[in-house]
Amino acid sequence: MCLLPASAFALDPTRPPAALVSAMPAQQPSAALQLQAIFRGAQGARAVLNGRSLRVGDSLAEARLLAINTNSVLIERDGQRQLLRLVAPIVTPSQTRP
Repeated sequence: MCLLPASAFALDPTRPPAALVSAMPAQQPSAALQLQAIFRGAQGARAVLNGRSLRVGDSLAEARLLAINTNSVLIERDGQRQLLRLVAPIVTPSQTRP
């Protein structure tokens, strides 16, 4: 048998009242999109976002791919445009002298 003091069941004073919590609309945060790669070939450009290969006009996580540039892509989500850039490599090539 486990006995706990009454204070263990006390309400959290920083928590909003239950009526407010249930009245708040459930907002789901927009999924974060990460640009992982850009490929250019005979059949056009493709961008890899969150592991999915997309062409201009394709959608992912309520975002539409508008343009594929050399090192970035332009997406539109909820009427807002956002530029996603390729992350610079962590390891840079060594400089060798002839």
